[in-house]
Amino acid sequence: MSVLLQAGFIQVNEPGAVIENISRNEKENMKEEKIPCRIIRYREFPDLLFGTLREDGPVYFDATRFIQAKGDARRHNVRDFRVAFHHWATALADAYGIDREKMIIRDEASGHLLIDECLALLFVVYIDPAFGVYLLERVDELLSGGFTVSDTWLVQAAGLRFTKEELTQILEQHETQHI
Repeated sequence: MSVLLQAGFIQVNEPGAVIENISRNEKENMKEEKIPCRIIRYREFPDLLFGTLREDGPVYFDATRFIQAKGDARRHNVRDFRVAFHHWATALADAYGIDREKMIIRDEASGHLLIDECLALLFVVYIDPAFGVYLLERVDELLSGGFTVSDTWLVQAAGLRFTKEELTQILEQHETQHI
């Protein structure tokens, strides 16, 4: 493991680890807890794992693991996310009464950075901006039509309702009607 000090930032570089830019002050003041994140909340994002210490306690997701799985460690880090989504984080902390100092913590066991669950979908948008476009399209459907479903739900519902042959026939009919 190597530790580099540059311009007031600490970079810990371990084989296979995500480099996190964290100021000395942030590192010293960051809360640490041992929270195993093993719960898949969103089937669309099986690498976005959640965890909590107790049922009535705060729930966090493992941001470091998600960056390793879906992001680019050269472009993505929790510090940049915090800056880019500062206004959202502030609004969510105020709305839900969350202590801002506890929105991002370090897992004692893995050293990974964990972020409060209220920021999970925004973090996915940070890693994959196309998902942000998808979210906006679904919200537009909801506001303009009063109803929306995820693509995953739609495919699952169609698969439960129709056989593969029926789905193929429906798609073929739809294609010939719209030519």
